[in-house]
Amino acid sequence: MDAIKIAETKILRGSVIEKLYMTYGTDIRIGALKNALRSKGHILDDELKKVIFYLGGEGKRYIHVEVNKDNWTDSMIWLTPAGVNLAEKDIEDIGVVFNE
Repeated sequence: MDAIKIAETKILRGSVIEKLYMTYGTDIRIGALKNALRSKGHILDDELKKVIFYLGGEGKRYIHVEVNKDNWTDSMIWLTPAGVNLAEKDIEDIGVVFNE
């Protein structure tokens, strides 16, 4: 993976955290999250899945997803307390970059 793609992925992770922070306290559909991220350009489902996997993975748990096995974009997603800490910059993750 080249340096530009890595940087774009880190920024996309930050954007996901920012969008979920704006709706904190409300579960949203992954499809709604994807629509909210449209200002970042066209995001492929595989890219978004990797970002969600990273943010919800072992040792991170910034987000939680209730998976809808019939339709992935209908799965519900929300920010965890650790994700709030990340959004508020109380903790840092070198794999997540926020637009300042």
